[in-house]
Order: sequence, then C-alpha cells, then structure tokens
Amino acid sequence: MFAISTMSSSVQGIFFLIAVVLFMAAGVSVTPGKKNLIGFGLGFFVFVFMWNAFAAA
Repeated sequence: MFAISTMSSSVQGIFFLIAVVLFMAAGVSVTPGKKNLIGFGLGFFVFVFMWNAFAAA
C-alpha cells in the first residue's frame, strides 16, 4: 500500500543507538530544559516500529 520496504537492521541499530544516547543525555543532565531530549529519544525509538508497521501494511 505504501510501497516501502522494511528498514534494514543496521539502520534500525543506528536509530536505537541515537535513542539510547538521547536517553542517557537526558538522564545525566541536571538542567530542566534537557528533558526535551526524552521526547526526541522516544521519537527515534518509535520511528523504527512505525516504519516497519507501514511496510507490513
């Protein structure tokens, strides 16, 4: 339907690695403004599952 293929495992690993780095940066930071990194980390984490779900449709 969407004419996309599933994301390769190396690209998935990159997205998950970026998410982990953002989560760690948000956890270590002491300033309240850095909590936006959690949202970016969740975005990178969920994007992989969303992409593969669209590819399966």
